[in-house]
Amino acid sequence: MRDEDLMQLHLDVLYQQNEAGALTVMNEPPFEPAPTVHIGVTRDGKQMRFSSRVDEVFKKRLENTIQDADEDLLVDLIHQLMNRADLHEFRMGPTYVFPTIEEISPKVLHVTDQHKERLKDDFLFTYMNFDMKQPCYVVMELDRIASICCTARQSAVAAEASVYTHPKSRGKGYGAAVAQAWARDVQRQGRVALYSTTWDNFASQGIARTLNMRQYGVDVSIE
Repeated sequence: MRDEDLMQLHLDVLYQQNEAGALTVMNEPPFEPAPTVHIGVTRDGKQMRFSSRVDEVFKKRLENTIQDADEDLLVDLIHQLMNRADLHEFRMGPTYVFPTIEEISPKVLHVTDQHKERLKDDFLFTYMNFDMKQPCYVVMELDRIASICCTARQSAVAAEASVYTHPKSRGKGYGAAVAQAWARDVQRQGRVALYSTTWDNFASQGIARTLNMRQYGVDVSIE
């Protein structure tokens, strides 16, 4: 699949959009407002999505500027945007696609309705939204969840992974193990398994390297 197609899937997974293609809310409970601007950069070009709150004049001006910007100019543009009183935060990082997964670690446990009570103490949000967070895999240590990977957001054709490992259990390969199991499950459903993080999250980038994920682009979201 081409990088630009993967970015399109990624954006469709992250946000809900109105009939005009404007971003409305995050595609997960509690469905908070979407960011003002989201830019997906690949080797094939840039894909831009704007909040339904953005006026057409600002949108057109930004589209024209971003489309012609190289990487350095794009970073400079982001800093300029952050000077606006109504823009106060941005997130930037790599986007990945999982390779085809055949084998998984015997350490992982598939969390089904039968086991979901285990989530209640430490992962109440996942427990409360269990159906939307499937598939869900964990590694256990001393009857507690040491690492978990579940679905962050999803569509009919793709899903995005969410991985967390307890600080005391890091460095043991658990994050990669649960992510690998999650991806195989998503792929066996006939969907694309995606993963994204931020440039300062070195642990997440380490999982991507361990599992030989392919980076297809870079995300920039501006609040």
